Amino acid sequence: MQMPGFSIIIPVHNNAMEIERNLPGLLEQEYSGKYEVIVVDESSNDETEDVLKRLKSQYANLYTTFIPDTSHYLSRRKLSITIGVKAARYPWLVIMSADCHPSSNNWLATMASHCDNNIELILGETRYDDNATDYERLDNIKSWFRQLKKAQNSTAYAYCGRNLAVRRDIFMKHNGFLKNLKFLRGEYDFLVNEYATPYNISVATESDALVIREAPTKKGWINEKLFFIMTSRHLERNMAYHLPVIIDTVLLHATFVALVAAIGVSAVFGLYIITAAAGVSLIFNYLIKMWIASKAMKAIDEDISAWKIPFLELSEIWRNMFLNIKFLRSNKEDFIRR
Repeated sequence: MQMPGFSIIIPVHNNAMEIERNLPGLLEQEYSGKYEVIVVDESSNDETEDVLKRLKSQYANLYTTFIPDTSHYLSRRKLSITIGVKAARYPWLVIMSADCHPSSNNWLATMASHCDNNIELILGETRYDDNATDYERLDNIKSWFRQLKKAQNSTAYAYCGRNLAVRRDIFMKHNGFLKNLKFLRGEYDFLVNEYATPYNISVATESDALVIREAPTKKGWINEKLFFIMTSRHLERNMAYHLPVIIDTVLLHATFVALVAAIGVSAVFGLYIITAAAGVSLIFNYLIKMWIASKAMKAIDEDISAWKIPFLELSEIWRNMFLNIKFLRSNKEDFIRR
């Protein structure tokens, strides 16, 4: 069986260190088909050019191109991906970022196993490395599974990873990012939201298909969340995705607040049987959540301590409130290319 050809496109800007760490893992895949890695430099002013020259002398399947510094009025990231697509020689594209590396030398072969005739998009999982905070890792995992469920049960809504394969002819047929070029980011979300149908998408859940992303800085993580808030306002099926998430979060906190309030009020009025019952219910509720979390973390081979997860989930509503307030106070033009 002949394996499909892949062009892996990586836009970079001042990512010399990440390129040196992560590119060899992509260039040394055990793949029987043809593939290339195309790095598109967004006018970097660090050591990116030197690192790429050194790697090109070692790897024949590494190619580079660039976008000029004078590009205005459209997203440089989306423009660089489009330039990479134009340069691509193979029918399948994989869009990644420089801060990622495959977890396995069989990553590309595993992604390729999903390339059936009717499939036009393949979503692979991306996880943060162990240097990310427990909340960042848990938030990323929960976002992935919510989007995974949406992709498998109806029509994909968005994509929080950096491990996306798409047919080149479909990208060209939809005119790439033409409808959203003015938005600085959201390239993965807009692409999936616009291109996905209930029947043309496959999700690579195998462990070999996993991509590991380097931990973000605190500022980088917040900025990414703010950009997603902006992006989500322009995605189709937005309410259908977010409403169940909101309901789950509200019910989680309502249960906790109700039990704590019952303990406090009943203790004040001397209703100690109610106090004890509410206390036992609170402890039992926590233990059940911890048990479920433990089973879930074991199933996906994650090492976030189960006892932390109920507390991390309780903090979600406050973190989201902080992010939304920060977004409301921000200058919305900061999210648009000028």
